Amino acid sequence: MAEKKTLGEILVHKNLVSAKDIDNALRIQTGGNRRLGYILIKMGLIADDQLFEALSDQQGIPVVDIEREFSSEVERILPRYLCRKYSAIPVSMEEKNVLNLAMVNPLDQEAISDIDNFTGLLVKPLLAKEKDIANAISTHIPFLAKDIFNPLIYSKLAQAVTALAIVLLVAVCFYVYKDIQIEKYGYVSTSGELTVYSNHETMVGVEGNGAISLIGHGPYAKGFYSVVFDNSESLKAFIDNKKNNFSDAQYQWLTWVAENKLPAKGK
Repeated sequence: MAEKKTLGEILVHKNLVSAKDIDNALRIQTGGNRRLGYILIKMGLIADDQLFEALSDQQGIPVVDIEREFSSEVERILPRYLCRKYSAIPVSMEEKNVLNLAMVNPLDQEAISDIDNFTGLLVKPLLAKEKDIANAISTHIPFLAKDIFNPLIYSKLAQAVTALAIVLLVAVCFYVYKDIQIEKYGYVSTSGELTVYSNHETMVGVEGNGAISLIGHGPYAKGFYSVVFDNSESLKAFIDNKKNNFSDAQYQWLTWVAENKLPAKGK
């Protein structure tokens, strides 16, 4: 059996980089945990598509077009928090309980084994870009209660903030059918002195005493936001500071809520 070529050898064979380029990248890689492909992209030597074509050749695993191949029958197979944990997303089903799974690292046997056990299906790994997977998770995988109460984030929340999150979530769940009304920029529900604005996987709650809370997840953030503010100016400053963590739609909606729906300082 022919010896498997390294990524560097494949890139050199394709005339995408020189052997000297690979040596320079390997010296930069020494002592760190960055991958060779990531370093070569950052050095401006190759593009994303070239890297993924080379990885596909090396691993013998095809690159999948998630948007073209995604089937709605798999949208609830794996919760969002596990999709994000493993940078993976179900794409489609095959016969005999085979699940086509797009992954950033289709050689991650621990991730494959965990998803096998969680779903009870046989995972067939496919290769996809991290950005494409992140966008597909936000677009195709529904946000459920289990994504909030999961061990990846629940243990990291302070007890007081967790209690507030539970109050807000319970209010939404129990009063959504009676009090919710659709507005141009999302949904609003009320319960007593509590008002909750929700849209784009984020919620902003305002209590009768003026306390404002933000709960949700930005697609480019690590972890789950659960923050309390004294006034809308503080919320707006936080949103502006974390702008790069939110999608454009989230940022625009949160800014609209802060400027138009919440009490200003001193009011």
